[in-house]
Amino acid sequence: RTINRDELLKQAESVMQDLGSSRAMLEIQYENEVGTGLGPTLEFYALVSQELQRADLGLWRGEEVTLANPKGSQEGTKYMFSSRGLFAVPFGRTTKPAHIAKIKMKFRFLGKLMAKAIMDFRLLDLPLGLPFYKWMLRHEMSISSHDLVNIDPSVAKSIQHLEDIIRQKKRLEQDRSQTRETLQQALESLNMNGCSVEDLGLDFTLPGFPNIELKKGGKDVPVTIYNLEEYLRLVVYWTLNEGVSRQFESFREGFESVFPLHHLQYFYPEELDQLLCGSKSETWDVKTLMECCRPDHGYTHDSRAVRFLFEVLSSFDAEQQRLFLQFVTGSPRLPVGGFRSLNPPLTIVRKTFESTENPDDFLPSVMTCVNYLKLPDYSSIEIMREKLLIAAREGQQSFHLS
Repeated sequence: RTINRDELLKQAESVMQDLGSSRAMLEIQYENEVGTGLGPTLEFYALVSQELQRADLGLWRGEEVTLANPKGSQEGTKYMFSSRGLFAVPFGRTTKPAHIAKIKMKFRFLGKLMAKAIMDFRLLDLPLGLPFYKWMLRHEMSISSHDLVNIDPSVAKSIQHLEDIIRQKKRLEQDRSQTRETLQQALESLNMNGCSVEDLGLDFTLPGFPNIELKKGGKDVPVTIYNLEEYLRLVVYWTLNEGVSRQFESFREGFESVFPLHHLQYFYPEELDQLLCGSKSETWDVKTLMECCRPDHGYTHDSRAVRFLFEVLSSFDAEQQRLFLQFVTGSPRLPVGGFRSLNPPLTIVRKTFESTENPDDFLPSVMTCVNYLKLPDYSSIEIMREKLLIAAREGQQSFHLS
């Protein structure tokens, strides 16, 4: 299927609508680019994953981060980030039907995309939180306040403090030595970091979402020691269930239209991230690289350039690893098992030049469909590192060789 990079998300939705349930492997080619095969297809899944994280879509909780656009074009694009993984923004009682329909459509598309990726053994680059995978596996009934730490750690910490106050309240209420007056005094003296519940200034709206009322007229209902337990129950309920159920039902509908969800029933939620998104960032050591990568056509494991390469790769940080993998394979992540599971294995071949040409003047090139790195025999490890990073940064989002 040929698509235009300028309307990637819109065209990806069309592709999944037309071909998502097809048993044939999806293969992507970009307009005005002759490259075909595995590389452009892997990049398609990675780029659509990134597009789905755009802040303007309104899909995810978290904080906004601005990333520069490729080739330095225009101003940066805002994306959503969460250190614990992404989770759906909740709907409120007054959320407009048109907005709900729009968000549900995006989650239905995400379900189709993830299912097709599993069918075709492709990887996504979408950092989803553990509660997302619990919903995906229909484990939503097992979700509790303990899952809040994987959605909003700061809210989770406050909830824990307030739950501790509830436990103290119950102990006081069970103390038969208390009179009505002393019990009232003791209850109203309960505090969080020296601040009474009333003085926290809370009302029955969802933390971080002042327009979402936890119950009718909630904006005008202050939280006190006497209704605190109800408040906490509703915060958990709206964050993890009521506010997000329609999004996840749409996601599961989309997924089921392509691939049966029950085939994933033997996976734990913790395992689905690796299945869908591959190996997380890990240290690349020289020994593993030597065992897993294959020098060929002018290079052996003893070649200077190959030894330089393994030393350079073993020094890369997480972001440099992602850039290199995207450049060489088309995907910013390795499959589960890391380099050992890369198929075909990373092959390093010598890039040839005319006798009058200096290898130090050239960048490495790749054939992403076969994980093939054409590496000049650079004169120093410093030059190799510089050229690799330039190629990895600049050689993104285009496939001009077939």
